[in-house]
Amino acid sequence: MTKSFFKTENLKELAAFILLIAAAFIIALSGDSQSVVKDGIMLWAAVVLPALFPYLVITRIASSLKITGKISGAISPFCEKVFNVNGNCGYALFLSLTSGYPVGAKCVSDLKANGFIGDAESVRAAALCSSSSPVFIIGSVGNLTFNSPLFGLLLFITHLLSVLTVGFIFSFYKRRERPEKTKKTAPVGADNILYESVYSAVISVLVVGGIITVFYLFTEILKNLGAMQLLSGFFGLFTENEAVSTGIANGLFECTKGLKILAGGGISLYTLPVAAGLCGFGGLSVIMQSVAYLKKAKIKAAPFVLSKALAAVVNFCIGLIPSVLFLA
Repeated sequence: MTKSFFKTENLKELAAFILLIAAAFIIALSGDSQSVVKDGIMLWAAVVLPALFPYLVITRIASSLKITGKISGAISPFCEKVFNVNGNCGYALFLSLTSGYPVGAKCVSDLKANGFIGDAESVRAAALCSSSSPVFIIGSVGNLTFNSPLFGLLLFITHLLSVLTVGFIFSFYKRRERPEKTKKTAPVGADNILYESVYSAVISVLVVGGIITVFYLFTEILKNLGAMQLLSGFFGLFTENEAVSTGIANGLFECTKGLKILAGGGISLYTLPVAAGLCGFGGLSVIMQSVAYLKKAKIKAAPFVLSKALAAVVNFCIGLIPSVLFLA
């Protein structure tokens, strides 16, 4: 009995249980927990909900149209040669680039669940179809956060090149397992398409809101424990710019918050590469939103998380070039 208790799985569950109980006590003793939860819900209601919900409805309806299957078939040869995925994934990439996180993961999840892509192909597609939107990068980050349209444009170009680079690198994942043949979409009946699309979008956007709120609370717990200060101090070993080190520490959990802190230090040589790295990584909040969709379709999460870490590195490296040429 004792030996069975000390199995690895039981120890992992025990550790998770202790951490959750400790977190519950910290939340109970913290006077700011309710306001933090409220802030997370307000962010979801004011920013995420109006921006994400229409995209989820529209993409679900568009994916059910016959024309989508024809477009996917036309671009399949290119997608197979460059990214080792079929044309359906190319269509998902387009939606990801125009709509932002986590629409790409939702599209890939739907494709896998409906049998349009295979197991290995779904991993490649998840790495490829994970990006921020031009509205967020150019509009919110460039114009509003950094008050520089040029910064936003250079940041989006960097992000786009990085998405394609990471997608190409992941085309070698189980390369011998070739993509599924592109299938034509099977449209939902006209009487059900609106209901099914709205229902799916409502459930999806509620899940996203819940994850955002949980991570807002989680970062507050880390702050109360002093962990955020330690993390900022670690990144401070590589830079003397406090805004950069603190921005990275916060951006690892919530990208938008990290970018706001980073903008407070002004624009320097490493500002664009760091901002690109944060946008490419997306933060643990965005990653968990995406993983929630991928796991639902039984798509491996570990390679996807690795792709986001790789995206952060690739974004940083590519971002150095326009930073030196235009901003330094």
